[in-house]
Amino acid sequence: MVFLSFFTSCQKEEEDSVFVDEKLQQYFQRFEEEGNFRGRNIDFSLINVEGYLSNTLEASISGQCQHDPNHPDRVLINLTFWNHADDMEKEFLVFHELGHCYLQRAHLDTKDSRGICMSIMHSGASVCRNNYNNMTRSNYLDELFNQN
Repeated sequence: MVFLSFFTSCQKEEEDSVFVDEKLQQYFQRFEEEGNFRGRNIDFSLINVEGYLSNTLEASISGQCQHDPNHPDRVLINLTFWNHADDMEKEFLVFHELGHCYLQRAHLDTKDSRGICMSIMHSGASVCRNNYNNMTRSNYLDELFNQN
């Protein structure tokens, strides 16, 4: 009887868990750590967001946040993009999509006088130039988590 109870509780836990592709997990964890570091309570056990590498996205779409009222929000990352991106590009894209899915942020296309994007939440390269790198990362993440 005890064994059956244990098995049933473990099975329920597995059914309730949310899927995050193992290759995306470190970026979800970084997002949580960076948000918490900036005073934002980021907790994926409270707000569930799934993460998938996808080969179904159009070639021109690197990533996407899908909202579904009946299921957890879902971050989709284009597998072709992923396979050719470096760590900083992967982090930028996952953080951008989690900005939509977790933080419920919309695109923000403000740019400085040189045409450089002021937010990680910009809508694309045609609007402004992305300048997310090791030297600018902290400022972009401060803005992402609203710490300006």
